[in-house]
Amino acid sequence: MRLEQIAYFLQVAEKRSITGAAKALYISQPALSKQIALLEQEVGVPLFERQARGVILTSAGRQFEKDLKNILKELEAAKKNAALAGKAKKQLLNVGCFDGVYTDDFLPQFFEYFHHTAPELKLVLHRMSFSEGREALGKNRIDLWLTLEHEWETSAEFYEKEIIRRRGALIFSARSSWGKQKQVEFSDFQGGTLVTVSREKSPGIYYSTIRKLHALGILPGDIEEADNIFTVLSYLKLMNGFTVLSEAVAGVFTDLKNLVLPDYLGVRVLAVWNRIHADVTGWMAGYYPGEPAQKDNAG
Repeated sequence: MRLEQIAYFLQVAEKRSITGAAKALYISQPALSKQIALLEQEVGVPLFERQARGVILTSAGRQFEKDLKNILKELEAAKKNAALAGKAKKQLLNVGCFDGVYTDDFLPQFFEYFHHTAPELKLVLHRMSFSEGREALGKNRIDLWLTLEHEWETSAEFYEKEIIRRRGALIFSARSSWGKQKQVEFSDFQGGTLVTVSREKSPGIYYSTIRKLHALGILPGDIEEADNIFTVLSYLKLMNGFTVLSEAVAGVFTDLKNLVLPDYLGVRVLAVWNRIHADVTGWMAGYYPGEPAQKDNAG
């Protein structure tokens, strides 16, 4: 399969017409039809269903279109990364980090460490969802992945190192019934509405949250599932339930309060990288949370 065939397929899929696609591509209709036929022969299944007024994608064609678009995105990203690496005077270290509401408790120290330990490096930060980060690390689009431990499954292929250990907390609106109490206890949340990231979007966060509530003896009345943490926080600000996040979140948003969980219900932020990258292993060997690197002025 050639990139040219991919372009032909996507154009036909968009136009829903071989005639219209041929005009847009400035090639003859028979030539385009032949290329689509060859592509379907290579794939092994029909990609289009021919109709009187054009063509529509089959179920296989729709999946093929989705996968090809993702591949083209990766190719475009590869081109950009190559261009950056070519222009950069320093070696690039691509660092992926989960797109959380609070990362100031570890990112500044992490970048400071590399600034002093490996000044020849230029760190490029990529904000990603947990699923995007796992995929990017697996496909070597990033060199280091900063994630939460319950969103990472230990693998013999990768090294892990703790970046910071966070204390968890029940987070709720200062204007909610819990927020108006002089003193709030864990038992006060019994039967309340839990708001959390959905099982589909982030199964690690979802099931970790449920386990922590069970450990506290809290059984939610209802569970509201949201697409991301930012949506979860929006629910809370509207006094719609409570959630489980880092205790620092309430310090970022003044209209939220927290009830800190026992230490054993905290969560670790991990740095993860492929074992084949010996240079990354060497740089990470000297990293210790809470101890920023100092310049060596000797000699």
